[in-house]
Amino acid sequence: MTGLLAPRALTPEELASVTAELDAVPVPFRFALSAARLPTATFGQMSRTWTAFRRGVEAFIDRYDGDAGRMAKALGLPEQLVPMWESLPARDWHLIGRPDMILGTTDGTGPERCVIVDVNAGSLAGLFPLNDMLLRAHQADVLRPEFGACGEPRYLMGRFADLLRRHLTHEDGLIALTYYADEAAGDDHFDNWHYRSLALELARHGLTARSVHMEDIEIRDGAAWHRGARIGLVHRYFLPDAENPHHMAELGRISAAARDGALRSITGLWGEILATKATLAMLSDEEFTSELPPSLAADLTEAVPWTRRLTERHTFWRGERVDLLDWSLRNQHRLVIKPALGEKGRDVLIGRELTAADWSALIEQAAGAERPWVVQELMTATPKPLSFQDDSGDLHEITVPVVYGSYVLDGEFVGAIRRYGIKGDGHLMINGLQGAVPAPVYWGTDD
Repeated sequence: MTGLLAPRALTPEELASVTAELDAVPVPFRFALSAARLPTATFGQMSRTWTAFRRGVEAFIDRYDGDAGRMAKALGLPEQLVPMWESLPARDWHLIGRPDMILGTTDGTGPERCVIVDVNAGSLAGLFPLNDMLLRAHQADVLRPEFGACGEPRYLMGRFADLLRRHLTHEDGLIALTYYADEAAGDDHFDNWHYRSLALELARHGLTARSVHMEDIEIRDGAAWHRGARIGLVHRYFLPDAENPHHMAELGRISAAARDGALRSITGLWGEILATKATLAMLSDEEFTSELPPSLAADLTEAVPWTRRLTERHTFWRGERVDLLDWSLRNQHRLVIKPALGEKGRDVLIGRELTAADWSALIEQAAGAERPWVVQELMTATPKPLSFQDDSGDLHEITVPVVYGSYVLDGEFVGAIRRYGIKGDGHLMINGLQGAVPAPVYWGTDD
């Protein structure tokens, strides 16, 4: 059972009844007419993958006594960014997260693994509201007979709201969904839907949230205010550009207020060090794992795909000592290159999708870049069937690779959303900006 019980395209009226709430935000994704389902055992597998990763990160933090400068140096990250990362008071790095996981293999054969391919930890992690909005859309009359028998839906925003409520400075305080004014690009801004949907979802759970430009936060009387409302918590969506003087000046102003106790942020910037792809490289590198307890090292080998910071060095690939740059040049079909400080899938390049000349130039450029890049083994995602309607209303039923945004709240794995790569096996960068179709996972039935 992969689509509607009787696969068909919905009429415009039926589709409008299903997606009215999504369109009101508006959500910039296609709507899946098929259910994303995984066995309960896979929930446990994903939870174990996250737990291994978390334990590995905590071992890394302990090794460097939580010192931001030392951790950044070990990860090869620019030291000039350390003052920015240290500016806000530190908070737990794993309070909110949505690490990307792949269920698949390295070569299309062998047992299926569950691995984390991107960290996405911290308050910038998204798609939490979308999960609940889509689950409610599935309860529309035309879809309820199908989706009602798919397994256990996992709603998230109640727990999300409880997490935020625990950090509020006062019970009726405003939750400021805070970002820089120059990040807003009008109603067609891709992220605009995300701020609006989060405010709406939190309102369902009794919390008042509002999109707030950092520049509009007023500090007075020992408190933070926005348009007459006292801010009880800053949900940080801003990530400063260290080379932008305005960004850094505003960060300094907000940081001073946070350190003086005038406002509180749900996450600091310290955790951004750990949210980089360089962390994946560290946790899979024998130079780090050789000093871990054997059981944790083995768990990390399963949870993190082979990843290395792209530098001139020797390392090991499946027990064989190799020259990293030379080996990477010769094995482009099994590798991916990513900027360690990248986001939203930008500049993620799949070796098998490039020409040999482009790959060679990329290796040379990345190895000599000021900011680090990583090279990672390509995971072959297990494809899944998808039914959706295009803009003309025509129904499409295709089988495509998928990636999972795995939800983490308060340090625990709590659910997942599946993203379908509708561009197919020849375009493995599966991201919302690339047209991926999201669908919340139901648990407990055979897949």
